[in-house]
Amino acid sequence: MTARCGGPSGKAFGSGSMIQQGRGTWQLRVSAGSDPVSGKRKRIIRSFKGTKREAALALARLVLEVESGIDTDPGRLTVFSHFERWLEYRRTRVRPETWARYENLIRIHVVPELEALKLSRVRPAHVQRVLDRMASGGGAAASVTQCYRVVSGALRQAVRWQYLATNPAEAVSPPRRERPALQVPAMEALQRLLEATQGSSWEAPLTIAVATGLRRGEVLGIHWYDVDLDAGKVRVTATVQRHTGKGLVIVDPKTDRARRQVKLPTPARDALRRYRADQVGRRLKSGEAWEDRELLFDRGDGHPLDPDVFSRAFKRYAKKAGLPAGTRLHDLRHAFATTLLAEGEHPAVTSAVLGHSSPAFTMSVYQHVLDSMGEQAAQSWLRAWRTAKGQSSKPS
Repeated sequence: MTARCGGPSGKAFGSGSMIQQGRGTWQLRVSAGSDPVSGKRKRIIRSFKGTKREAALALARLVLEVESGIDTDPGRLTVFSHFERWLEYRRTRVRPETWARYENLIRIHVVPELEALKLSRVRPAHVQRVLDRMASGGGAAASVTQCYRVVSGALRQAVRWQYLATNPAEAVSPPRRERPALQVPAMEALQRLLEATQGSSWEAPLTIAVATGLRRGEVLGIHWYDVDLDAGKVRVTATVQRHTGKGLVIVDPKTDRARRQVKLPTPARDALRRYRADQVGRRLKSGEAWEDRELLFDRGDGHPLDPDVFSRAFKRYAKKAGLPAGTRLHDLRHAFATTLLAEGEHPAVTSAVLGHSSPAFTMSVYQHVLDSMGEQAAQSWLRAWRTAKGQSSKPS
């Protein structure tokens, strides 16, 4: 079809055309096929005010609308319709559990407030109202912040799709998220924990968690081909997660930095050697019932362990070892990181070992440790100063 801009001599423009009717006024036409009953040709005609470039963009959206059956007119698109479309767009771009969280936040907190509102009429005050209602209803600061990020992300995509000129959420200040104080078990407490697990099936996985700082899903996602006991190394190539409707699944690490290699200290290597002998015995007894997935840690028949079962087992042994009430399995990771930093390991190295997204994130989480190292750094400088001064005062 021909797009006529100001006259019959126009440029080809897909299956639609635009005709200039006056200064800054355009008529957009798109063929919509034929009526199945009458056989007559159908055509969508809309008026548009704006520049030639804006009219061309509007025509492109109208062509897309007709060809896909989706209403792309920003003037008619509701918040509900856009967020539905955004969720479908994100479905294949994030993990299932992340997508389910997005859908839950939108369904419970966004839709009741903004469902029928036209997308083009969304203002910062509307976004602020969603967050304020959520907070006044008892929502945790972390959840309110996540809701803000979801809403902002959906509206930012609307800008990319040219439904909106700007993102209204950018003018909203999300609630300040207070980072909770870390519960970091001392080294003596960790030793008591591992002593309490000796001889049990949980000795090896908890020793790995203590000695490497791996996340619980990463510990359970290790395969035997990832382990080199002689070299004392383990590669992190998978993680075990529970997905709604699918049960336990083994997935790739979330980021490239999470895919890494870590060292196995001697206590971890010794625990794994003992565990391997026990697993071989269980495998022989199971016979054909054994699911050969080459997992380091299994539930007893070769199948992956549930991360929540791992956490509950930790709770039992933590109580037995006298760890403070409320200590979580994830706090073993914090203890590992804190120990590295307190012993003078560079934050960039610590970040790489932990599989964090960046050293900046590591520093933000463990700033309290870095702050306490100020005195240590000053003493190091003073020792260097005195050494240099003593050398310079020696006779040549």
